[in-house]
Amino acid sequence: MIETSKRLLIIDDDAGIRSQLKWGFDDFDVYTADNRANAISQFKQYHPSVVTLDLGLPPDEEGESEGFAILYQLISLAPETKIIIVSGSESPINADKAASLGAFHYYPKPINLEQLKQIVEKAYQAYLMAKCKK
Repeated sequence: MIETSKRLLIIDDDAGIRSQLKWGFDDFDVYTADNRANAISQFKQYHPSVVTLDLGLPPDEEGESEGFAILYQLISLAPETKIIIVSGSESPINADKAASLGAFHYYPKPINLEQLKQIVEKAYQAYLMAKCKK
């Protein structure tokens, strides 16, 4: 049987963004994390179908290294999970790197909740398709 639970993991060091997204995705079971250790723990415990991931996380809040390290680790753990980068950087280089590492989408901040909800729903549908092919 295919697992169809709509689980979303939000990884962002900004408590306001985590709260906004948590309450905005009421049709998902939503989990949150603010750093790599929490993110990996939540990911392994709940097996989310979709993840939103900020690149600028501690200890590299001003850079992207921590976010890319998490992206790589999550893809390695569960390649069928769809990861959406939600970043304050509109860098095409970062978007290309995220895509090459396996990100489903690159969404620049500020967040328009309705747009992001559409992207997350598409990611969830792609996740279901990936699970069906297994």
